[in-house]
Amino acid sequence: MATSAAVTQAIERDLHRLAVEVEDLPLLAEEWGDAQESVRYDAELSWHGVMVGLRERLDPAYRSGQMTFEQAERYRKILQKLREELPILARLGFPKPRVSLEP
Repeated sequence: MATSAAVTQAIERDLHRLAVEVEDLPLLAEEWGDAQESVRYDAELSWHGVMVGLRERLDPAYRSGQMTFEQAERYRKILQKLREELPILARLGFPKPRVSLEP
């Protein structure tokens, strides 16, 4: 069984990774047309990975109260940013999150 410290650290890693990917979306969209196929492929794989983490770990941890207060606040801010970036996801052809973007 995972300790609460291990769960907190795993959540922290997933939150950080998701935040970085979401913050990078506008720049990625700007460069997308000129990006090499390998860069696009890497970006798509990375996005897929954070979406799996969001659906399978972060959202369940948030909804079940496993996040610290600070983590829950950050998670809500990331969800807000994701809502704002939905048009960019559509332009890039990236899948939308398969969780509610409403906290």
